[in-house]
Amino acid sequence: MTAERQAVAQALFLALEPFVKESPTITLGNFMTFLRVASAEGKGVTEYADAAGVYKTVMTRHLLDLGDRDRHGEDGLGFIQQVRDRKDMRINRAWITHKGASFLDSAYKALSLLLRA
Repeated sequence: MTAERQAVAQALFLALEPFVKESPTITLGNFMTFLRVASAEGKGVTEYADAAGVYKTVMTRHLLDLGDRDRHGEDGLGFIQQVRDRKDMRINRAWITHKGASFLDSAYKALSLLLRA
């Protein structure tokens, strides 16, 4: 294993660690959905599902799990919030919460420290 590959592995570990500490059972699908929303906020379920290449029902479950209440009505992760579109009440648009942003900040700090080394 090269030093560069080890550095990449360490960077990924440090970036993911805060999310896993918050929710040890977070799925890769939920994590990827969170990153998708963080990369392009304000879209609806259909847009995120199409971009990810998954069914809308799957994306709906991921978005619910990342919100205040998960798909089972239990406490969700609170990383995103969905807000009903005022022009089209059928659409809920996803946005990162302060909690989600702070986790992104933690990941950024971990990655930037590693990249400076």
